[in-house]
Amino acid sequence: MKRVARVEFLFEFLRVILGLAIAYLFTLLAIVFVAENPLEAVREFAIGPFLTTRRFGQIMGKFIPYLISGCGMCFIYACGRFNLIGEGIVNFAPCIAALALFGTGGLMMNLPLPLNLLILLVICAVVGGAVASVPAFCRETLGGNETVVSIIMNYMLLYLSMYLLKRFLSDKSQSFLCSKPFPDNAQFHSLFANSNFHSGIYISAICFIIACVVFYRTGIGQKIRISGANVSFAQYSGIRSIAAMYAAQIIGGVFMGIAGCVDVFGLYTRYQYSALTNIGMDGLIVAVIARKKPFFIPFAAFVLAYIRTSAVVLNLATSIPYEFVNMMQAVLILFVAAQGFLEKPKNRIIFRISREIEAQKKEGV
Repeated sequence: MKRVARVEFLFEFLRVILGLAIAYLFTLLAIVFVAENPLEAVREFAIGPFLTTRRFGQIMGKFIPYLISGCGMCFIYACGRFNLIGEGIVNFAPCIAALALFGTGGLMMNLPLPLNLLILLVICAVVGGAVASVPAFCRETLGGNETVVSIIMNYMLLYLSMYLLKRFLSDKSQSFLCSKPFPDNAQFHSLFANSNFHSGIYISAICFIIACVVFYRTGIGQKIRISGANVSFAQYSGIRSIAAMYAAQIIGGVFMGIAGCVDVFGLYTRYQYSALTNIGMDGLIVAVIARKKPFFIPFAAFVLAYIRTSAVVLNLATSIPYEFVNMMQAVLILFVAAQGFLEKPKNRIIFRISREIEAQKKEGV
């Protein structure tokens, strides 16, 4: 069985790598045919994001929330539910944290940086888990559709966040809707001068480790994976599948809340979200690329961050629009998510290994 598991792991990895390679080549060919200066366009797309510290910082600024949100979506995706509440959580949870920051009468303004950031992270995590439990309750208890409920809630949370921002947080001295400036002891500071690469990378690393341990090495992780793969088998095995579904979606909400906290208090000096950020949907894309396995999340998150940054660089350097590169993302997801891609060679190898194991058993080996 270990040999079969290794083969399945290898083919999952190959599916991602080959899908990425095909999508990348497809995009390069399309750029060559469309661009006025093909060599310059290909250069800007391929290596442009790595040419300056500022551009690489943009990659890492996207990578950090993508990694955390991708880990959260792995739990939701693995349990077989499509709870898309992450979009609203990324907007709403940091707004509540900002309310706590400015509404404590200056208490949090004087706390040490590590303690302040820990409090903000805990607030966002709790709010994220609580909000994610609502679509879960509608699905598991009331029999509603969690996808529809979560999409509606995303806009409700967006407008609620904007109301709280206007009513309690807005800085009237600014020409745009935003909160007062965050104090220095409530921000993830940049690791490189004038770049988006900030100390939130340490939080993302911790979240990745926790996600892998919980997903692969704990009982709740096994119950989530079994319930998502076959809920009837899980119930006959004595697993409380509904509780596992709840747990998966709440854990996903916790990670989404942390992703929103790291993004707001890492990239901005004020709370200024006035639209959905797409970090929640990007987390789902990362989870799809990673085949709902947290072990692959860093690679998938970096690929998506690189694609998005390359699109911006290409748009600034040439006349090719930003949306043009989205087809690379679409082709990549097509090959990675397609169940039939590389399925036949994988099944042939697994069948051959099974016959070898059966022959060894008959020979008494």
